[in-house]
Amino acid sequence: MAITVQELKPRSTALEVEGMTASQVNAIRRTLLSDVPKLAIEDVEFHLGPIRDEATSKDYDSSTSMFDEAVALRLGLLPIPTDLSQFRRKSECECGGAGCVHCQVMFSVDKKGPCTVYAKDVVPLGDSSLAILEPDVPIVRLGARQALLAYMTAVVGTAREHAKWQVAHGVGMYPRPHVKIAKKEGCTDACLKRTAASCPVKILEFAGGKLSVTDEPKCIFCKACEEVCEHGSIKVTADEEDFFLRFETDGSLTAREALRFSLKDLKRRFEELREAIQAIP
Repeated sequence: MAITVQELKPRSTALEVEGMTASQVNAIRRTLLSDVPKLAIEDVEFHLGPIRDEATSKDYDSSTSMFDEAVALRLGLLPIPTDLSQFRRKSECECGGAGCVHCQVMFSVDKKGPCTVYAKDVVPLGDSSLAILEPDVPIVRLGARQALLAYMTAVVGTAREHAKWQVAHGVGMYPRPHVKIAKKEGCTDACLKRTAASCPVKILEFAGGKLSVTDEPKCIFCKACEEVCEHGSIKVTADEEDFFLRFETDGSLTAREALRFSLKDLKRRFEELREAIQAIP
């Protein structure tokens, strides 16, 4: 097995994986989508009743233009930077789930209208490095005399429980394409020109009486070229042990951290499966 890193950025990566079957690469894809943990806001406590601004001696109504449930959902989707060496699930924490600095983070928001409440207004209580990663995400619009005062608790979870804990997005895999060109009897230059022109991603080129492929990995398996060339001079096939894997993250973990966790988690689960099978009498 060989893995070639084609692109590696903090929030995205592109890999070529050779020597693995489609099911094996798909196991990595599914783990990235569902099993990589991160912090996300789970509980939101809204202040009820009037809110007084001591600076102006004005009273504000504790309400917004949206239902509290909708505001809580938007808060839960905000990306929070997560250090998996520091945070763990409540069920796995030494505090027994009571809540401590290793299994939960507290946030607060205190805004008075008229204004728009943004993600940057949701501030962590304590460690400023846990500030929301996308500060300009709008949450809710407050009208005159409206206010939002709430306290939130973020905990570790995975996308198997709710999409707000999904770290990796746009996770896609596809096999390496192979475009084979062999001019058949009766295939004319006009036919080859039409074949080159039919490619939607423009990777076929006709020059000097010859049809060639300029960038084979960009083939999207539409097979328009095969349909145009009625003499069968071009054939597109998929490699069964060579795949491209691409994904990006919401920033709560880097692409490298997400991939490393998914591979370690897969190894752990396969080991557990092996031990369970060996224990069968």
